[in-house]
This record gives sequence, structure tokens and C-alpha cells, in this order.
Amino acid sequence: METGFAFGGAVLAGIPALARIIWDLHLWTSWRNRRLPVEETQLPLDPSVSLILCVHNDLVALQRIWPKWRGQIFPKGWTVEWMIVDDGSSDGTGDWLKSQSQKDAMSLTVMHHTKTRPGKKGALAAGIRAAKHETLVLTDADCLPGPHWAFSMASALTHPSSPTDVALGFSLPKGGPDLLQFDALRVAWQYGTEAAKGQAYMGVGRNLAYRKSDWIRLGGFAAHSNLTSGDDDLFVQSARRDGLSIRPLPPPQSSMANPTAAAHGIADGFRRKRRHLTTAKRYSNRDTIKLALDAALDPMAAMGAAAGAFGLLHNAGWIPLVAIGLAVVARAVTLSSFAKDLGHPAKNGLSAIWLGPIRWGFLAVATLSNFTSSPTWTQRALTNRS
Repeated sequence: METGFAFGGAVLAGIPALARIIWDLHLWTSWRNRRLPVEETQLPLDPSVSLILCVHNDLVALQRIWPKWRGQIFPKGWTVEWMIVDDGSSDGTGDWLKSQSQKDAMSLTVMHHTKTRPGKKGALAAGIRAAKHETLVLTDADCLPGPHWAFSMASALTHPSSPTDVALGFSLPKGGPDLLQFDALRVAWQYGTEAAKGQAYMGVGRNLAYRKSDWIRLGGFAAHSNLTSGDDDLFVQSARRDGLSIRPLPPPQSSMANPTAAAHGIADGFRRKRRHLTTAKRYSNRDTIKLALDAALDPMAAMGAAAGAFGLLHNAGWIPLVAIGLAVVARAVTLSSFAKDLGHPAKNGLSAIWLGPIRWGFLAVATLSNFTSSPTWTQRALTNRS
């Protein structure tokens, strides 16, 4: 009886790792089975688009992205508006944009927005309202879009046979610390695979497309106007509740990718993570529980394996050790496959073997610091675009 009880305890200790394997394989299968539009030669439903970029004291980044953003290539027959919203910059951005608009006033729209609160919601809302076209493609100044990126996003909304309502792009860091690259890949994996299942809960404002009329009908950002962030993930959740179709769009070619410049270091990445987490309190109970369980499985599996390794289970301690080994392999394989689909180095997926536990601690500290250092969830870590 005692042996049976000990064996049962070992099996119980291995359950979190088994759940981790099943969870990851289920998400990976959903991702592989996602439905993407078939290429067609006929003109889209509406061959017009407004590309919106908001900046605040981002002159250096703006000058870096400018030739890539203004150099977006569209097929013949498209009408494109490049709109940039200067959100109260004081670093010379306004003067620089004035000189650019004088060179090209035909397709370039420059707006000057008076900044009244942190974040870019006010500027983005002003830009959306003023946009000339129905299809909107959004990005940030710290991105490095390929020449066909905007067309790939816009065409998903205007596809003749299978248009989507919200296109979720991906914007992984180009270089930078391995931990931050792995964290970005894991976040992309989570929201990309959930969207492939039809349960989208977030997107990234660096690479997002939707329709102006849908944004207006959903009330814009009014439901979370007191938060400085949430113009991407909380809007996506509003769109899902309204029944809009939301599709993740991995870049089929490198020219359609839109990576972001790497964070300056771990400290900068930590501030960005805190900023993103400030919207967590507004997530639905279902999304919150799902993300919490996903985060909890890793340390639970690790504790089970530790119990087996240190002989705390008295019998069959190899079971949780083998289980966590298989879970690590499954995570590395699925993430590597996902990274390849996004045109990202596969080594970042293999980093799950050693960066997974570190990333969990990074996430836990960032989450706890928001509770302990901020009286409300309306605050966010400062950035140069705050």
C-alpha cells in the first residue's frame, strides 16, 4: 500500500508537466491549422489605406524608420495616405516633420496633437478620426518594417473572398538580450496561437490593422480611457466580444515582416513589460485564468521534478523528471517551429530549455512590482513616448 501511494504521488507530481505538453501541442496544432487567405490577382474590395504612426520625442527613431515607412510598396491601383501624429514633441520632431511635409504634401498628412496625458491613446484616436480611408494599418517609430509589410496587413482586411476585420501582426525584437527575445517570442506565441483558435485576447500596436468604422462603432478607446496603455490588447478584446473576425498574420516573406528595434537592455525591457502588464486587470476572467494557468504550469512542473530529483517522493521519482524533460523538448520544438513561421531565428525557440525558468521569474517580478509600487493599475512605467 505504501509503495502504491508513493508511486501515485510521483504520477501526481508529473501531471503539471504532462498538462504543459498537451497544452503546447494543442496550441501548436491550432496554429498549424490556421486558415489564411488564398492569393488572388483581382483587386481587393477597397484598395485604399491610411498608415498611422504616432510619435512623441522620437526624432532619432523617426528618422530611422522614415525611409522604411514612407517606402512601403503597394500594387498599382492602391491609394495610400501616410499619416503621422506628433504627440506634443519637444525634441525638434515638429520642425523636422514640417520640412518633410513641405517636400511631399500629396500623400503625407502631418497632425500636431496637444498631449494631455501619458501614452499615445489621445494621439492615435485623433489620427484615426482624421484618417481619410477605412482601412488602417498601425505601427510605432521603433519598428523596422519591410517594404511590403503594410500591403500584407491591409490586403488581409480587403481580400476579395475572405476579408478579416482585425489583422494581428507580429513585431519581434531584432537583436538585443536573449531573455527579451525569448520573452517576446513567448508573448507572440500566446496571442498568436489563441487567435488561431478563434480566442484572440491581444495584439501589438506596432503591427495591427483594422477598420475605422469598426473602431468608431466599438467606441474607440473610451472603455479604457483612464489607462495609458490598452490601445491594442483591450481593443482586440472589444472586437472579439463584438464578434469581429480576428486573424493572426505571420509574414509569408521577410519583406512583409515588421520587427522592432531591440530594447537597450534588461532594465529597459523590464519597464516595457511592466507597462504592458498594467492592462491585465481589464482582461476578462476567462483570459486571466487561462494566462494564469499557463504561467503556473511551468513552476509547478519544476517543483514536481525537483521533488523527484531530491528523493522527496521516496519511489518512482524518475516520473516527474522524465515528464518535465519531455515538456521542455515539446516547448522547444513548438516554439522553434513558430519562430520559423515568423521569420525569427529558431534558436530563440530552443532557448526555452534554459531561458524558460528565468523568463518566469522575470514575469513574476514585473507583475508583483506593479502591485507593490503603484497605487492603481492606471499607471505605467515611463518611456520616451510617455
